[in-house]
Amino acid sequence: MRASENMGIVFVEKPSDKAGAGFTGESISMAKYRHICYILQFGAITGNCVLTVKSGASDGVQTTSETFHYRLADAEQAAAAADSYGDWADSSSLTLTAATYDNKTLIIELDSDELTAGQPWLTIAGSAVGNPLNLSIVALLCEPRYGAHDMPTAI
Repeated sequence: MRASENMGIVFVEKPSDKAGAGFTGESISMAKYRHICYILQFGAITGNCVLTVKSGASDGVQTTSETFHYRLADAEQAAAAADSYGDWADSSSLTLTAATYDNKTLIIELDSDELTAGQPWLTIAGSAVGNPLNLSIVALLCEPRYGAHDMPTAI
């Protein structure tokens, strides 16, 4: 079976420089999925940013900062260890320091049953940053509650 028939794939944030006001990604409903995996790919970063994943009762509502699980690539893109990742850690407010995240991939994961009750919508966001913060985000929605040839929409 193909990956796109086993999980939903959501384009959360366009690849671009997020300097200035920060960013707010596409809101995703976890009502029909058991697990989400955000893949954040960073380009050049010279300023720090604070990353949160917030839940809410409806699309775009950001009520509660959820604790998420994350791990960072061991090396920058194209380096020998760029496809291996460090140990899992947890956070509800992760500071993305330029020296640490520059040109790396960050994986963020959550289970639906970890979310605040009655708040199935997730929105990933980054605080304002004055310097370049180049990034793109894709989400993989895993373990659909109801199997189908086409995954149920989550946006």
